[in-house]
Amino acid sequence: MSKVLLVVGHPDLSRSKANAALVDAVRELAHVTVHDLYAAYPDFRIDVDAEQALLAEHDVIVFQHPVFWYNTTPLFKQWQDKVFTLGWAFTMDGSPSQLAGKKAVVAVTAGVPADHYTPEGSNKTTLETLLSNWHATLRLCQFDIQPMVELYGTAFGLSDQDLATAGKQYNELLASFAA
Repeated sequence: MSKVLLVVGHPDLSRSKANAALVDAVRELAHVTVHDLYAAYPDFRIDVDAEQALLAEHDVIVFQHPVFWYNTTPLFKQWQDKVFTLGWAFTMDGSPSQLAGKKAVVAVTAGVPADHYTPEGSNKTTLETLLSNWHATLRLCQFDIQPMVELYGTAFGLSDQDLATAGKQYNELLASFAA
C-alpha cells in the first residue's frame, strides 16, 4: 500500500473553509498522513531532518495550499527552501535524489473563480502558468508529477455542496494511491 503525505501550508486551517474541507475529506484514510506546517512550525523554525524523514517514509506527496499572490504561502516557501536541499532532494549530476520517482500532487485553492485564470480573464494567464515554479521544483527533485488539483472561487462563498463535491473528488484521488 502506498503511503501518502499531505503537506498542508495554510496559515490558519481552523479559519479556512475550503482547505479544511479538503483535509477533512481525506483525514480518515488510513494510508494518508496529514502534516499541517503552520501547526508544526508556528515559529517558522523548520526541523529539516524530521521533514526529510517524513518525505522519505511516503510514496506520494501532496502539497496543498491556498494561492497567495500567485504563489505558495510564506512558511511553505521557507519549507521548500530548507527541506529541498542539494544532494538530498535534487542532484546536479543527474544521479537519483531521495525523492526520485515519488508521486507529487500540487493541490491549490484560489479565491477567485476559474474564469479569472484564463488568457481573457483578469489574471491574463492560467493558474498552472502562475504556479509553474512548482512544476520546475518537482521536476528538479525528480518527482513523478501528477495533475494539479484546483479549487476556485473560495473567497466567493462556495456552497456546502461545492465543498462536499470537491472533498469527495479529493478523497477519491488520494484513495486511488492506496493500491
